[in-house]
Amino acid sequence: MKKHNQKYHKQNKNTIKENSLFISIKKKNNNLILYIFIAFVVPVLLYIQTVNYKFTNFDDNRIISNNITFLSNFKNASQAFTTDAFVVKISSFYRPMQTLSYMIDIQLSGPKETWMFHLSNILLLGLISCSLFLLLIRFLIPPNLALLSTLIYCIHPLFVSSIAWIPARGDLQLTLFSLLSFLFLIELFQKGKIIYLFLNWTAFTIALFCKETAAFLPFIFIIYYFTFYYKKRFDNKYLLIILLYFVSGILWLWLRSIAIGGIVNPKDNVVIISIIHNLRTIPESLVKFFIPYDIAPIPSFSLFKFLTGLVMISIIILLFRNKERSKKEKIFCLSWFIILMIPSMIYKHPYIDYLDHRFFLPMIGIMLFILFSFPKNWFVKGDIKRAWILIIILISLCSFTIIKSSSYTDPMTFYNTVISQNSNSVLAYHNRGNLKKDRADFKGAIEDFNKAIAIDPNFANPYNNRGSAKGCTGDNPGAIEDYNKAIAINPNYVEALFNRGVAKKNMGDNLGAIEDYNKAIAINPNYAEALYNRGCVKLNKIGDNLGAITDFNTVISITKKNADAYYNRGVANMKLGNFKEASEDYNKAIDINPNYADAYHNKGVILYSTGNLQEAIINFNYAIDIKPNYLSAYLNRAISKYHLKDLTGTIEDCENVLKLNPNNVNAMNLKTKAQQELQKKR
Repeated sequence: MKKHNQKYHKQNKNTIKENSLFISIKKKNNNLILYIFIAFVVPVLLYIQTVNYKFTNFDDNRIISNNITFLSNFKNASQAFTTDAFVVKISSFYRPMQTLSYMIDIQLSGPKETWMFHLSNILLLGLISCSLFLLLIRFLIPPNLALLSTLIYCIHPLFVSSIAWIPARGDLQLTLFSLLSFLFLIELFQKGKIIYLFLNWTAFTIALFCKETAAFLPFIFIIYYFTFYYKKRFDNKYLLIILLYFVSGILWLWLRSIAIGGIVNPKDNVVIISIIHNLRTIPESLVKFFIPYDIAPIPSFSLFKFLTGLVMISIIILLFRNKERSKKEKIFCLSWFIILMIPSMIYKHPYIDYLDHRFFLPMIGIMLFILFSFPKNWFVKGDIKRAWILIIILISLCSFTIIKSSSYTDPMTFYNTVISQNSNSVLAYHNRGNLKKDRADFKGAIEDFNKAIAIDPNFANPYNNRGSAKGCTGDNPGAIEDYNKAIAINPNYVEALFNRGVAKKNMGDNLGAIEDYNKAIAINPNYAEALYNRGCVKLNKIGDNLGAITDFNTVISITKKNADAYYNRGVANMKLGNFKEASEDYNKAIDINPNYADAYHNKGVILYSTGNLQEAIINFNYAIDIKPNYLSAYLNRAISKYHLKDLTGTIEDCENVLKLNPNNVNAMNLKTKAQQELQKKR
C-alpha cells in the first residue's frame, strides 16, 4: 500500500500525468465501462418516476404552455436564437438551446404531454453523471471513490429542482457541455491533437448558448492551465482556441442583443447591488450541500444557514493546511465554485431570494475540493470500510431525493410544499391563489391573495388577481377597488387596467370601460384582448359600429385567426347594412371555428333577408345542430319555413321555441297563423 501511495503522490505533484483519458483509465481499471454504465443508470432510475409529473406552473407554464404554438413548429428553430427564454422578449434570460430542446420534446411527444420534457431532463442527468465520473478519474481520483462521489453528487437532494423542474433544463445542458468542454481541454493539453481543440471549442460554444454562465468558463480554463501546466512550453494552438472563443463570444453577444436588446436587460437591478445582496447564497449553498435537511422548492435566506455556512467556510480555509494536494489545486477548485456562482448572483429577483438549481455546476468545485482533501490512502482498491460509509450516505440521500422530488408532481402539490417550508413566499401564495381561481375556488384564492398582500403590500399582482376573483363572484365594486390599488402601485399595469374596464362594463359604466381599455391600449398597442373588448362595447353598448369595425380590424391584423373578431365585425357590418361584407365575415369565422353556431345563424338571417330561404334554412339547421337549444335559430327557421309554405315544419319549430320559452309571443302568433292556414287546406 505504501509503495502504491508513493507512486500516486508522484503522479499528482503539480501536474496530471500525461496520457490519453480513455486508454489510460482502461489500463488501470478493466471495469471502466461497467462504472460508466452504473454512473448513468443509477440517477436515471432514481428520477424515472418524474416522467409522470406535470408542469408546476412555476415558469414552465410561461415558457412552454403559453408558447406551445411557437414551440410546436420546428420551422421556428432558428428563432430560438433571437428571442429570450420566455419567447416573448420579456427577460434577460437567453436560453436558445433550452428552447430548441423543448421543440424537440414536443416533436417526440406532442404538444399536450409532459413526459418527454421530464425524460429529457433525466437523460441529461445520466450523461452528466458519466461526464463527471470521467472528469474525476482525470483528476486521478481512485475509480471507486470517483464513482461513489459522482453518484452522491447526482442524486443529491439539493439538485432535485435541477431535474424534476422542467425550466432547469438550461442548467442541465450547461453542466453537460461545460464538463465535456473541460474533458476535451484536458485531452488537448495532454495529447496536443487539434481535434480536441475543436471539440473543446464546440462544446464550449454549445454551453454558451445553453446559459450565460458559460461565458465565465474561459476563466476556469485559464486557472486550470496555470495550476497544472504553466511550466510547459506554451503551444501556439492555444492562441487559436482563444481566437475561436472570441468568435463564439461575439456571435453569442450579437444574437443575445437581438433577443433581449442588450448585454444586460435595463429592467434588471443594478449588478453590483444584486451581487452584494446575493452574497448570502455562497454560505447557504454550502450548508445545503453538506447538511441537506431543509431543501425547499423556493427557498429563502436564513440567518441560521448563513451563520452555519460561515463556519463551513472557516473549515474550508483550515483544509488548505492539508498537504494531500497543493494549495494551487485547491484554489482551482474554489475558483470553479466562486467564479461559476457569480453569474447567478448578478440578477436579483424581486420575490425570490435564490433557486437551488443554479448551484448544479458551481458546486462541482466544492466536491473536487473535498476529494482533493481526502488522504491519498483512503478509498484505494481493497479499502471497503470507508467505501461503505459513502454507500450508506448514497442510500440515505436517494431516499431523501425521492421524497423531495414528489413536490414537483403537479402545481398544487408544488406550491403547497413551498408554503409549508417557506411561509413567507409571497410568490407561492400568489401563484397558488391563481391556481385556486382557475379551479373556481374563489374563496380560497382570495385567502391566498390576502396572505400575499400581507407579506408584501407593494406587490401589485395579488391585488389584480384578487380583484379578478372578486369579479368572478359578482363583487364588481370590490374588484374595482383592488384594481385601483394595483394601478396605484403600477400605473402601467395593463392587465389591471383591462380588468378594471371589464368590471366597469359589468356595472354598466360603458364609457368608463372604454377609458380603461384606451389606457391599456396606449401602453400596449397590440393588446388584442383590450381592443376586442373595446370593440364589443362600441358595438353592443354605445352603437359606434364604425369604431367597432376599426377595433376588430386591428384585432384581426394582430391575431390573424380570431373567429370572434370576424363574427363581431360581421355583426357591425350587418347593422350598417353591409350584408355582403357581413356574410364574408361570418364565413371567415366559420372557417376558423366550424362549430360557430351564432355565425351560421346570422348568415342565415342575411340569406333570409335577401330571399334565399332554402340556404337560410340550411344555416339555421347548422346552428341548431351545434346548439340544440338555440331559440332564435328555431324561430327564424320557422319564419323561413312559413314563407316556403311548410306549415307543418313551421308549427314544429314554433313548438320548439315555446318549449324553451313558453311566453314567446312571436312563436305563439306564428304557430296560430300556421295552424289556421293548415286547417283551411284541410
